[in-house]
Amino acid sequence: MRDRAVIRHRLSQYSALWLGAFLLVLIIAAAASLVARLDLIDVADLVLPVAFVLLGGAMLYGVGATAVARAGLGTKSLIVALALLLILPLLWAPVLAVLVVAAIGGVVIEYSTAYAHFRIAVSQVVYPLVALFADSPLAGAVWAIFQVAASVVGFLASATQVFKTLRGFLVGDGDGDAEAA
Repeated sequence: MRDRAVIRHRLSQYSALWLGAFLLVLIIAAAASLVARLDLIDVADLVLPVAFVLLGGAMLYGVGATAVARAGLGTKSLIVALALLLILPLLWAPVLAVLVVAAIGGVVIEYSTAYAHFRIAVSQVVYPLVALFADSPLAGAVWAIFQVAASVVGFLASATQVFKTLRGFLVGDGDGDAEAA
């Protein structure tokens, strides 16, 4: 029970961190570029690296706090796995905020060095993972086994339903006999 509370607490902290990063960068970028008329590309190049470092540090703090907490090994492992899985969406929050300001201001943000480096880093992480699972013979074999297993389970479930329905028609459900007597 305590472990579920730790997981819920970390996920709520993650949610607050994502929303806070998005709103804070949105406000800073909008104020700097739309109100103060600073170049959004320069603002993005200043704000995004700071946001990335702060968000990465916050994630490390959350994982570290869980590592020393009184939680089970499974919970600690799950928190680490969730942190690894959710780090890219978390880092996307400030980028999305800058993109929203760019869309409002009609600015092309692709010339931002921080934005370009973020996209390159993400592609260097995501592409090998996709290639590992999509192009791997092992992944193809696992997918084929999954399809066969799903087909067998689906067939058995359908056959069971058909058998129950046919049995009800042929044998009767027994309720009609009790009412006739």
